[in-house]
Amino acid sequence: MTPRDRYRAVLQRQEVDRIPVMFWDPRTSTFAAWRKQGLFQQQQDNWTQWVDLDTLTGIGKLDCGPLPEFNETTLEVKGNLRIWIDNMGVKRLDAINQPTAGFQTRRYLEFPVMSSEDFEEMKKRYNPHAPERVTNEQGEVDWRGLMESCNNTEVPVVVTLPGLYWRARDWCGFEGLSIMFHDQPNLVHEMMEFWTWFLIELCKEPFAHIKVDQVILNEDMAYKTAAMISPAHMREFMLPRYKKLHTFFREHGVDCLTMDSDGHNSQILEVMYPEGLTGISPVEVAANNDPAGYLAKYPKLYLYGAIDKRELRFDKDQARAEVAKRFRTAWEYGGYIPSVDHATPPDVPLRNFLYVVELAKGFAHGKNINTYEPPPCELEQQLGPIEEMFDHRKAVARAYAEEEADY
Repeated sequence: MTPRDRYRAVLQRQEVDRIPVMFWDPRTSTFAAWRKQGLFQQQQDNWTQWVDLDTLTGIGKLDCGPLPEFNETTLEVKGNLRIWIDNMGVKRLDAINQPTAGFQTRRYLEFPVMSSEDFEEMKKRYNPHAPERVTNEQGEVDWRGLMESCNNTEVPVVVTLPGLYWRARDWCGFEGLSIMFHDQPNLVHEMMEFWTWFLIELCKEPFAHIKVDQVILNEDMAYKTAAMISPAHMREFMLPRYKKLHTFFREHGVDCLTMDSDGHNSQILEVMYPEGLTGISPVEVAANNDPAGYLAKYPKLYLYGAIDKRELRFDKDQARAEVAKRFRTAWEYGGYIPSVDHATPPDVPLRNFLYVVELAKGFAHGKNINTYEPPPCELEQQLGPIEEMFDHRKAVARAYAEEEADY
């Protein structure tokens, strides 16, 4: 099987010759920690190739942000904090010197959409047919330039887009949107209907010419034990639009519509599967998700993730038990690519992670899950010496070293 054929088969719960081996790129803070554990710059720069993971490709630029963007404006500075307006029009309080690489210490103060009148103004920045949405700085239309290569590639073609809840929250804020479901339901309907239209109009032409295997809608709409909105609100506000999107993408040959949502996924699946979506990730185990239970309950569901990142922090035996558990589920049910259940955090030692990758390669190729141990890790032998292991206490101390309590 080609990598693309294999990936499509997993998306559709069909038999495969092996399971794809895929992991999100580590966080910036994780790479920073790993550089002190012997990772060289060249290895970091060529991470996916060096670790030898399966890859995906996209169709080029699809800009879903405001055009024109809001002018970034600093309103006030005090110590290491500033109040400013970002390019989405949100008023924020941020640390100027961020304490942790790849993360932002911030507080949202005010959002641009609080009324129907505000949304009428916001819509003016979201013309899906603006040429800048698909054209790069050199003036080339990316999807047209990539059309032949995408249709002939042997790797999966995947497109990631902001989802309905995600974009409405960008406009209104979490608290503002939560209140609007009750106090201004017509406005929420209007925003989600508009965004559904926007995504379809943006994708209509490129998807008519390029075979896309999977669309991922970013939502991040759940807490540790429940969704951020009730199942009743999901059915009223989101499901009809997801049905419309699912129909559009299916008519354009997309094998799988996946929602990416941190947190607990069971309420989302109960409402949205199978009419609204056919896959979900990252299936965080700390958020009380049970990948085997989901795959057993939903016979055509696709999953990505669900290797508990917390179990990778300690000794290799503990990491092995976790990885073996997830690959056992993947081989039993199909439709599942085990991966770390979000980006790998900096408290996972580099040598542990490389061991996890070697295990995943063996299990993905059908090695005996009970007995297989990879040979001495060739990747680990290419590392430099360990200067310092990540210490969360030092990271916390640095994070609060310049904290200001005046706001």
